[in-house]
Amino acid sequence: MTVFEKRERLGGIVRYVIPGFRIGELGIDRDAELLKKMGAEIKTNTPAPTVAELKKSGFTHVIFATGAWAHGNLRLAKGECMNVLDFLEQYKAETLPDIGEHVVIVGGGNTAMDAARAAKRTKGVDTSTIVYRRTRRYMPADEEELLLALDEGVDFGELLTPVSLENGMLTCKKCVLGKPDASGRPSSVETDETVKLPCSLLISAIGEKVEPSDFADNGIALTERGKVRANAETLETSMKGVYVIGDANRGPATVVEAIADARKVADAIVGPYSVTVPEESKACEGNCLLKQGSIAVYDSAGKETERCLACSTVCECCVQVCPNRANIAVKVDETSMPQILHVDRMCNECGNCTMFCPYDSSPYKEKFTLFSTEKEFDESENKGFLVLGGGKIKLRLDDVSTVRLGKNEIDPAIEKFINAVIWDYSYLL
Repeated sequence: MTVFEKRERLGGIVRYVIPGFRIGELGIDRDAELLKKMGAEIKTNTPAPTVAELKKSGFTHVIFATGAWAHGNLRLAKGECMNVLDFLEQYKAETLPDIGEHVVIVGGGNTAMDAARAAKRTKGVDTSTIVYRRTRRYMPADEEELLLALDEGVDFGELLTPVSLENGMLTCKKCVLGKPDASGRPSSVETDETVKLPCSLLISAIGEKVEPSDFADNGIALTERGKVRANAETLETSMKGVYVIGDANRGPATVVEAIADARKVADAIVGPYSVTVPEESKACEGNCLLKQGSIAVYDSAGKETERCLACSTVCECCVQVCPNRANIAVKVDETSMPQILHVDRMCNECGNCTMFCPYDSSPYKEKFTLFSTEKEFDESENKGFLVLGGGKIKLRLDDVSTVRLGKNEIDPAIEKFINAVIWDYSYLL
């Protein structure tokens, strides 16, 4: 299997456009390394050959996983806007120029939410506002993405259509909701009333599309709207052995939807994957008892002390009693015993670890904690960290700081613990 990527590193939109607060570099790198370990050949800085060329060279199946890179068009009577993909790409590459204090994003999808949240994190920006022609209720963004934007202080200008941008002010026509349109949502009807919003940068996050020439040039049939014609069950196109997944199949979609498509195509090509567990790998009652210990009757009560593990040597009570497995014993090089990591997203604060702790402690509050989102991090008082990607973490010890690993910026023992989690227990991230 060979993967072709036009850019320097594998990842496409995920690597170059989606902000690090959504998907970190570590996760993308890990997926690329997993592909390599499974035997995939990765060719970067290499435009993919045509389908005919690939089949001629011996490939039996071709999967198009191209992103929705084609820009939508926001029409204005005056002024100019920046495309959302260009904005997010420059934001992630840290090459954005001064964008001023007031950023306005036109659109209501997930990409618009990403841009608004990225703008809030950009130096010098005071307000980040999403302008949409319908109300929030009818935005196509996932509810979770919308709520995250709200939590981070993004403003929403509902029932507004941009008309012109001049002298740092964006003029918008007010709208009202009309009869349902083809999407099933109420249509947006413009009125003669206008409002003005301060705007130092206008970002267009509407109508991103898949480039149809990628398919038309290969002789793959398209619909009247320029989408690929594909079998709903297998995602095979009009050309035998050629498939589409993700944006190429759905239009702008999520990473999870792309993964679902990929699984569907893999099943269509090689059949559903099944696992046979060898007998020697199956657990038996004896092994389970050996792992946890057993209550037994001895001739002498003194025998009981021989099987007891002193808590000062090994104590993992909080790991064993947690029903959600939110406490993990992490092996760290050059330490005498495992270190306990608390995983915030897996904890429902049931209190089991507090009740059983022999040290009169509350491990879910006091153990070094791994956070999955900035919201989790900010709402907690636990000492711990959030992986930001690119070798950077957000860290809370006595104070909150953003540090780069490997630069001797934090206590070496803590850095070893964090690195052990990142590299040896990456499934937790």
